Amino acid sequence: MGNKKVATKAEREHMSKVSNLGCLVCQMPPQLHHIRPTGLGIGNRSSHYHVIPLCREHHMGQFSIHNSKQEFEAMYGTEHEMLQKTLREIQNLEQANDFFKGENNG
Repeated sequence: MGNKKVATKAEREHMSKVSNLGCLVCQMPPQLHHIRPTGLGIGNRSSHYHVIPLCREHHMGQFSIHNSKQEFEAMYGTEHEMLQKTLREIQNLEQANDFFKGENNG
């Protein structure tokens, strides 16, 4: 049985933001792909902050990160590159939200 971590409130909020981005490849509604550090067993999940949004097809389909990882990463970037893109997109959205909040208060 896997050692699945229960997400904290902050982790759930982060995962919600990631999910709201849509699939990094096609923008369809996503599942969250947890990036496992090298050496972490398949039954163990990594940090809930190390997730990227991928639709079902790009997550677990025939040509997906789980079933053809080398080809998938050659086309779309490595997991870590996709994670950095995800974090940048969240940061950009948060900055835009802060801008518009300030504009409405002033």
